[in-house]
Amino acid sequence: MKTPFGAQCSYYYEDMHRGRDQQECRLLDANQSNWTVSLCKSCPVPRWQQCNSCEHLDYRAVVTPGLLGFWRSMRITVWCQDSHSEVTEPEIGCGSCHQENPLLEYLTE
Repeated sequence: MKTPFGAQCSYYYEDMHRGRDQQECRLLDANQSNWTVSLCKSCPVPRWQQCNSCEHLDYRAVVTPGLLGFWRSMRITVWCQDSHSEVTEPEIGCGSCHQENPLLEYLTE
């Protein structure tokens, strides 16, 4: 679904049908009620999903408090379920999943 800032994110959800006013980030746990839609503006997850479409990546997010409530942001950690390691560059991925690509194996032969 598109965020109010124009980025396509699979974790953002909104329901404005017939007077409903529901906006949520499904990447966060349900007990984190300090999320606001303005955090989507600086969230890197839509860009990472556009760069890397690996189905083995698991995203986890935490809203970090800023100074006196200002400059809050989302801290995102990425984990690869296939290689069981933390991903340091989510735009590229873990590196091991790309080597298992059958098209890549065919081109390197």
